[in-house]
Amino acid sequence: MVRFTIIVLYLASFSKHFQSEEINKDNLFNFLNSKQFISSNFTQITKNSSKERVVKGSIKATRNGSFRLEYFEPFKEIISSDSDFLYKVDLELEQVDIIPRQDFFKDTPISLFITQSHDLNELYSVDDCIKKDKTTICTLSPLSSDSFIEKLSLRFSENLLISLRYEDAFEQSILIDFSQISWKPFDKSELLISFPEGIDVVYH
Repeated sequence: MVRFTIIVLYLASFSKHFQSEEINKDNLFNFLNSKQFISSNFTQITKNSSKERVVKGSIKATRNGSFRLEYFEPFKEIISSDSDFLYKVDLELEQVDIIPRQDFFKDTPISLFITQSHDLNELYSVDDCIKKDKTTICTLSPLSSDSFIEKLSLRFSENLLISLRYEDAFEQSILIDFSQISWKPFDKSELLISFPEGIDVVYH
């Protein structure tokens, strides 16, 4: 479960529409929705009362809901999703889990980056966007009482999303710092994963 709570991620840079318009409470979802392709490296720090875990990885995603998330250290794992299934490849266990997608990401932070703006309005409310110097922090609240997210904030620097922070129902605090972010289009074949020969495939 800890590895799945790592899912989140991503992003940003300028879109032409927002070069002269500051991010605020009213346009945040439209800003995110204007990003159709996302590529980024990230460092995620997960803290609870007893320990801290640092994970490094990369992500590629599209606004239509497909993505590929790869963890480099301290473990090697790949998570990918298309319109129908979630694929989780654990190279250490030599196992692939294939899970029907359904609404799996609805209550996870990754929904901010793979969901259309009109659907985001049904998942989150934007509490506020506060600007200080060149930094803007937007805080959001999940609308569902069943969401495992309890608090969530996005930090921007001059319209560039540089980090995402949230607290979950497992009393964990998660910070994701993004680096080498790009909005440039990429071939969607880059989201696919190939299964190593002989790996166990488990259908759920």
